[in-house]
Amino acid sequence: MASIWGYALHGVEAIPVRVEAHVRTGLPGMTIVGLPGAAVKEARERIRSGAAASRLPLPTRRITVNLSPADLKKEGPGFDLPVALAVLAGSDYLSPKSVERVGAAGEVALDGQIRPVRGMLSMAECAAGSRVDTLLVPITALPEVHTLKSVTVIGVRSLAEAVAVLKDRRWRDRLQMRGERWLRSRGTAEAIERVQLPDMADVAGHEHGRRALEVSAAGGHHILMVGPPGSGKSMLARRVPSILPGLTEEERRVITRIHSAAGLRAAGDLTPLRRPFRAPHHSASRTAIVGGGPVPRPGEVTLAHLGVLFLDEMVEFSRDVLEALRQPLEDGFVTISRKSGTMEFPARCTLVAAINPCPCGFSGQTGKRCRCTSTQVTRYHQRISGPVLDRVDLVVRVPALEVAMLDRVDQAESSSGVRARVEAACEYRRIRESLNGDSPDWGGAGETGKHHPLALQNRYGATSEARALLRKAVARDSLGGRGFVRALRVARTMADLDAMDAVESMHVAEALSFRVGSLPGLAA
Repeated sequence: MASIWGYALHGVEAIPVRVEAHVRTGLPGMTIVGLPGAAVKEARERIRSGAAASRLPLPTRRITVNLSPADLKKEGPGFDLPVALAVLAGSDYLSPKSVERVGAAGEVALDGQIRPVRGMLSMAECAAGSRVDTLLVPITALPEVHTLKSVTVIGVRSLAEAVAVLKDRRWRDRLQMRGERWLRSRGTAEAIERVQLPDMADVAGHEHGRRALEVSAAGGHHILMVGPPGSGKSMLARRVPSILPGLTEEERRVITRIHSAAGLRAAGDLTPLRRPFRAPHHSASRTAIVGGGPVPRPGEVTLAHLGVLFLDEMVEFSRDVLEALRQPLEDGFVTISRKSGTMEFPARCTLVAAINPCPCGFSGQTGKRCRCTSTQVTRYHQRISGPVLDRVDLVVRVPALEVAMLDRVDQAESSSGVRARVEAACEYRRIRESLNGDSPDWGGAGETGKHHPLALQNRYGATSEARALLRKAVARDSLGGRGFVRALRVARTMADLDAMDAVESMHVAEALSFRVGSLPGLAA
């Protein structure tokens, strides 16, 4: 009998599973117990073919494999490698002690090669926090897991190499050095952006929209752009990633973990260099946007974690989808409940949405006549409910540009200049919050429900004039608690962009000008 550690993917996290193999006399065959899924049951045939191709002697005896805890559903082909090694150790081809403190994850191909599976980084982090000294992974998964220092990660190409590592210390050292050389040969590409981001210099005019996007990028505020077709809403939105603050090492690891669990990372991909930008089509279902399914997987709002979720023509998304976004936009996470358990997916993203001013798109447009009645316009705007609009911090009109503006030769400010101001504001906020004993909250989600409005005014250092203006806005526009807090947060971001300790009345006035009620007809 022998046992080794494997890992079950649960949402975007991994759970350690003890893989136990018992080999005894009896009718030849392999039985896997412990709530295995279809892919886990099929591991028997992959392992037999892979072992035969690798010239490894699987015993012709009765084999029982138990996946513990037995009440946890195990899915996917990631158990192939640990099951194969446990069986070989149980048949005395390997020493049972050689696999006791070893973890493994990977799919065994019919020719004995080891392939990566979803969630390799989550599994490696789980191994680093458990009683494991060595973790065997496919060599193509090393770019995901090489930053972990608390566990020895060895990349193997085949089942034969995995066995050699456990039988001979010299093979272990040799494959470790090979993995380091392989990573160094690929690491040079990490300093180069493989995809050139669209630049803000391509945008003519729209100073008001550019200002709103800069504030959104600096504070992670949700923004809604309203304008006729062809005015440049999508063009502006797709340039938001180019002005976002850079990723920290921890943020890169979090994004890698999510995308790996969703199966979006190709084998050998380096860690991401920029924040994600997700733009789902308006026909996407609720499950596709917020996550779910029989075996829950991350949705678009989770794949956009620490980045941007762009909803073009937001009113065309189903009402069910928009209402499902209320929790992640407010709290920064999505809770998926199934009879098998509850999973929590991170969803701390910045929403960038775009809509037309009316069904035909030309309301308020000079030179083009709007064909919509007031009832049609009202019904059109009511596709977005008040609670969803209340979670939007910035609403900006993006008018169609005149020909003279489009024909200008001089170039607008590039993304590098805007990003420099955004990063300076983020650094200013980080220092300010560290002095106040607060944690940085880039992304905006979750702040509204944490503090009383009066405590936030003290925390953000609003002047008496700024407070008076906020109180007047509450009385005049019926902002409500959430609107009050969000307007104050936007004003605080504007003060950070100006490198000012206190929130002044001019910041509050500008923040209030971006509220939903500033655009007639939309609030209705």
